[in-house]
Amino acid sequence: MSVLGLSLGLTALLVVIVGIANFIYNRYGISYSGYIAFLLYILVGIYVYRRRILEYSYTLKGNILIFESLVGKRSREIARVPLGRILYFCPLAHERRDKNTRYKSHVIAFDRRSPENYVVAFEKDDRIHRIVFRPSQKLVDLIKNS
Repeated sequence: MSVLGLSLGLTALLVVIVGIANFIYNRYGISYSGYIAFLLYILVGIYVYRRRILEYSYTLKGNILIFESLVGKRSREIARVPLGRILYFCPLAHERRDKNTRYKSHVIAFDRRSPENYVVAFEKDDRIHRIVFRPSQKLVDLIKNS
């Protein structure tokens, strides 16, 4: 979907939300319909940001796996994982976590339950971190071979 199409669709959706909120207020006298419309604005904004604007990048430079989030032209580094510090790397469906260990989890995949998601666990600052992400098959092969 193009940026113009997305913008026009969002504008139309927001006009519809305001129209419904005004209709509810005028018809039924529910005074908090404006708050409901505001809450719907926030939910639509979060959805659009997460699904249409935000992207993730996974890069292997030398022996370091780099995770970044991309919004427009800006990128923000999420984590740098030296391959030597990886405790395990496997498909998410095959992960078996230790019940006595506390993990700091980072999910940087849009579909949390996708069978194509992988998990990488590593130790940093005396904590065990795990990152759930959706790498390409080429990146999976590069990580496994390193």
